Amino acid sequence: MSADSLYTSMAGLQAISANMQATASNLANVQTPGYSAVQAVVEAAPYTGANAPGGADAVALTPNPDLTAGPLQHTGSAFDVAVSGDAWLEVQTPTGNAISRDGSLQITNAGILADSAGNPVLGTTGQPISVPQLSRLEIGSDGTVSGVPANSQSGQIQTYGQINIVATPPGTLTPLSGAMFSVAAGAALQPAANGSLQQGYLNGSNVDPTTTMMNMIADSRSYQLQTNLMKTQSDGGTALNTLVAQG
Repeated sequence: MSADSLYTSMAGLQAISANMQATASNLANVQTPGYSAVQAVVEAAPYTGANAPGGADAVALTPNPDLTAGPLQHTGSAFDVAVSGDAWLEVQTPTGNAISRDGSLQITNAGILADSAGNPVLGTTGQPISVPQLSRLEIGSDGTVSGVPANSQSGQIQTYGQINIVATPPGTLTPLSGAMFSVAAGAALQPAANGSLQQGYLNGSNVDPTTTMMNMIADSRSYQLQTNLMKTQSDGGTALNTLVAQG
């Protein structure tokens, strides 16, 4: 087996492995609210250096995920919101602001509206939204957060802020968790032109489980075929070297 064919076969295995990793991640998040299916893309890059072999290596890229919002799932919970249109929630993480479709909200002990992981949901002012303990919570389609304080005697509704509903930013999105992404450096978040929220619902995962399972089976078969081919090439090369040595 020549060195060139070995490198070519290894590049093929790298591409198949990248596909399998993406598919496995998608299968693991079929039930994750707001999850966006990741994709695997590789490109051919020629080997460099004085003794570089022929052919090209397979270099994994980080393409954008499937950005389609998942289907609406009714929960009936006032703390659940689903996004419609080309829209995301803006959240504050320890490593910087990010976008998310995790609409499972909560009020933290510090009185901050946050996602299920405790990341503050940012308002249109760019700051977290402070909310007291409420006897009733209302989140409007435009993101307006209002409610009746738990200690209110009058039962009057008060407004506490407006959730920032942003459009998909330009550039590559980097996955941070199942439903959250960091944006490309320098990319500015803009209000979503057609985005809205729906209280009492969550976005489901946009993974098609049947198609994804079929992709996993196909990738597994491709991986097996590629490794069998490498073994056959290796055995052929060994046999040829034996014949040459005997001659």
